[in-house]
Amino acid sequence: MKNEFKVAITIFIAIVVAVLGYRFMAEMPLLGKTYEVYAVFDRVDGVGTGTAVLVQGVKVGSVSRVRFTDDDSLRVDISFNMDRKLPEGSIAYIRTSQIIDKALEIERGDSDRLIESGGRIQGIYDEGLFGTIRDVGERTGRNIEDSTNKLSSVLQEIDEMLKESGRQDIQESLGGLNRSVHTVEQLLEARQQELEESIYHLRNTLRSLDGITSGQEEQIETIIANLESTTGKLDTTAGEMDEFSRELNVLIKKINEGDGSLGKLVNDPSLYNNLDSLSYNLNRLIKNVNDNPRDFLKHMRLVDIF
Repeated sequence: MKNEFKVAITIFIAIVVAVLGYRFMAEMPLLGKTYEVYAVFDRVDGVGTGTAVLVQGVKVGSVSRVRFTDDDSLRVDISFNMDRKLPEGSIAYIRTSQIIDKALEIERGDSDRLIESGGRIQGIYDEGLFGTIRDVGERTGRNIEDSTNKLSSVLQEIDEMLKESGRQDIQESLGGLNRSVHTVEQLLEARQQELEESIYHLRNTLRSLDGITSGQEEQIETIIANLESTTGKLDTTAGEMDEFSRELNVLIKKINEGDGSLGKLVNDPSLYNNLDSLSYNLNRLIKNVNDNPRDFLKHMRLVDIF
């Protein structure tokens, strides 16, 4: 065998080993065509060639290439070492794995249609917990800064007030307060004996009340029982008064509506006119009898009268 042939065989074997080693290191099938898709992201912090691709927590492939697109987005080519294809609607998330490492997590869609090799899926960069902490830290920092600025403004206003005339006013207020406290102390000292006597009399009064009520518990309970009984009777009387009021209202309603003799008498003006006319005629008759009794008695015999 010539040396040139040996070198050619060696180079060929090295190329084959290199290709197979690359496919092995990239976790691609050693023989056969691989299933590949790509996703486009705005940012891919920590993602590069060889980054793990997970489906339901299981490593099913890796990132084969990351490159810029014409609109300055980032295209991530993904190679899978599984036989199943992804359904349409699948999403690739860039998430933190194992605290600091990044990984691509694939959430499979629920469509019956499958994505062919070389197709595109949606890519989303998920900042996760650290992104949330960063946002909270930024908001907290802004709030602290705003609070600090407001506090500085308030302190500055207080300082300006003290520099102008506020210091003297505060001193005068403190002086007045000290004088008031001193006056109160003097008043308490002057009235201390009276306060002690008042407290003493109050204690005696409480003892007297205690002595009066001691031994009278049974009478007090009797009085309370009588009060409760009286209250019950008052409640009954109030109920009866309510019932009488309702019946009186019903009676007045019937009178107003013209029911019964009294109702007809009240509501029928003809009855009133007749009674008025009768009363008038009766008064005239009595007046004539009183004025001229002989006219009425001359037609009556003494026997008829007695």
